[in-house]
Amino acid sequence: MKTQRIGSRIAITSSQGRWVATVDGGIPDWQRQSLELWFGAWIALGCMLGYGAFARPEGEQSFYVICLAFWTFFAVRAWRAVRWRRKGLEVIQLDGDRLTIRMDHGERQGRAHTLPLSDLDRIEVVPPNPRSFLESMDQQFWVVGGDRLIAHGGRRPLVFGKQLDAADAQALAKSLDKAIQASRQKG
Repeated sequence: MKTQRIGSRIAITSSQGRWVATVDGGIPDWQRQSLELWFGAWIALGCMLGYGAFARPEGEQSFYVICLAFWTFFAVRAWRAVRWRRKGLEVIQLDGDRLTIRMDHGERQGRAHTLPLSDLDRIEVVPPNPRSFLESMDQQFWVVGGDRLIAHGGRRPLVFGKQLDAADAQALAKSLDKAIQASRQKG
């Protein structure tokens, strides 16, 4: 078994025709703690909105219920970010004739998305665009997103490499391309 690291977040292991890369979702402690503190404040706001929805007169309840619906949407997104930053791992696996990508949370494996190598056209690295507001938001620590790599092929492309910098994404793509070529030569 051979293991190599790319940057501080990516570990690549290869043995007996199996190639696995893990991208750690962790962030520095001060960022994780501030995210969790913000999530706690968001939960407190939700409690106040819930109280307002049930304790206020009939005319005001609809306002609180609408606010609670928006609150719920962002609470779910915030919970996903907190959970991902605590124990999240993105697993990219090349095993035999297929590429598998999943997002694990601690010991719990995520849903696997597979792409047969026969359908795989190419791995593309998405270059950063510093002028894009949405891309800038996707790279922030309070968001689960900002995929840097795309595996083209099949019905829809697979995206992965959450919030990697350009150099790490390029190195991961190069290593994956090399493993794909070796796998295709064997098969």
